[in-house]
Amino acid sequence: MGKRRPTHVPPPELPPTLHGVVPDLTVDLHGMRTHQAQRRVESLLATCSQRPLGAVIRIVTGKGNRSSGTPVLLGLVEELLRDDPRVTEMVRDAGGGGWLIRTGP
Repeated sequence: MGKRRPTHVPPPELPPTLHGVVPDLTVDLHGMRTHQAQRRVESLLATCSQRPLGAVIRIVTGKGNRSSGTPVLLGLVEELLRDDPRVTEMVRDAGGGGWLIRTGP
């Protein structure tokens, strides 16, 4: 007798980590001043409801190696993301120069 297929196939589970997930959107903040980057991230978060539930977004800040002063964008973006209830998950990008986030309701 052959194997029976289940009548109900469960939906695929979300990956256990954001690393290795192809982002739905990438936003590059290289070359922006602090206030420009802050406005861009705030605008991005304000439009989260227009994206599919669980969308993954890569925000590239750079490591700040070429900054004339102390690198600020990586920390600034971290603060903005950590305090926002629309960000359900966040992790530092594998290269260290940005963030991967998952958005929620």
